[in-house]
Amino acid sequence: MSEMTRMQKMLWIVALCIMALCFLVSAFMPQHRDIAHGIILGTGVSCLNVLYMAYKIRQVASAAAGEGKKKRVGIGFGVRVATSILAVVLALEFPAYFHEIAVMASLVTGQFLLLIIGIIFALQEK
Repeated sequence: MSEMTRMQKMLWIVALCIMALCFLVSAFMPQHRDIAHGIILGTGVSCLNVLYMAYKIRQVASAAAGEGKKKRVGIGFGVRVATSILAVVLALEFPAYFHEIAVMASLVTGQFLLLIIGIIFALQEK
């Protein structure tokens, strides 16, 4: 298993644990339900963006190595920004279900988790 695949698997495990914890908070603390739902939405979108970026990095690497077709390959920045904007618009459209600040704050969860997971994997190798 490659290093990137191991990190992605660990990212999803940790993100799903965070989302499960937020579902528990939503069930047992109804007064904070919108905040928990906002964190769930933001974390899900963030992790999908990280996975999409990993996919695009693999495409760019294979195109740079000369494998496959000779087509222009970008890193998909527009798609990642559009999904993040869609999550924020969804929170603004349904304020009873999603807390806007919780969604915006949790949109970086995937990147921070990936950084922490990378540091842990680097320390394990030493």
